[in-house]
Amino acid sequence: MTATPETADLAGVRATVRKRRSRGSLLLAFAVPMGLLVLWWWTSRSARPVDLPAPGLVLQRTWDLLFGIEADQSWTSFARIIVAVVAALLIGAVLVALARVLPVTESLVGSIVLPFLNSVPALGWAILGVVWFGVSNTSVIFVLTLILIPFCMVNLWEGLRALDPGLQEMGRSFTRSSAKLLVRVQSPMLIPYALAAVRLSFSVGWKVALIAEFFGAEAGLGLVMNRARQSFDTATVFATVIVVLIVVTVAERAIFDPLARIAARRAGTGAI
Repeated sequence: MTATPETADLAGVRATVRKRRSRGSLLLAFAVPMGLLVLWWWTSRSARPVDLPAPGLVLQRTWDLLFGIEADQSWTSFARIIVAVVAALLIGAVLVALARVLPVTESLVGSIVLPFLNSVPALGWAILGVVWFGVSNTSVIFVLTLILIPFCMVNLWEGLRALDPGLQEMGRSFTRSSAKLLVRVQSPMLIPYALAAVRLSFSVGWKVALIAEFFGAEAGLGLVMNRARQSFDTATVFATVIVVLIVVTVAERAIFDPLARIAARRAGTGAI
């Protein structure tokens, strides 16, 4: 179809509108946080430090927790979360694969194991972790893993249901083995869903880690927050929250977004 001057002008107008909307969106995304920061600074001038600490003090504590004298606390929590996410993904994948390969176990896994793990609160596992393993790394990783397993299972299960039936049928024409079909056909197509499970588990893991470390850890951001509570150190509480926000945001933008695009292209499922 030959472009006319009218269609070219219309396309130009639409492009201009899109650019303006994009600029407006970026401006709003920058202006609102900056406005809130100014409001925070202004309010903190007349507030008690225990009620609302000054942004400068919170920034200093945030630096200490990320790169300064207490950076080991943040990276201890980070390491525990990584270990728990990997363990939860592996256990969740085994349970989903078991239900897929052995249909007789599907009701057990889907109707008993998954609802049970999904319904027990993090606080309950945290208390049991301290009772069973004491104040240790094992206690925190135990709690994190059990909380994160359902997130991994649900993502992988939904991924299996969403797989291209044509490709699966083609795979069945080469083999009748459910195990071979799962390993050679379905598993590669599940990579985007596994990545989505890791992405969700990583962000949720920080919330759970603070609870687990609050009750049963000798190090970590949860312990830092517990000490801050005892000494009414509100600045450290703010800084802890900001550290989690920074780590999760950087991981999302620098790691998970690029990996998701690559995995989706290779699996032919589109962007997640």
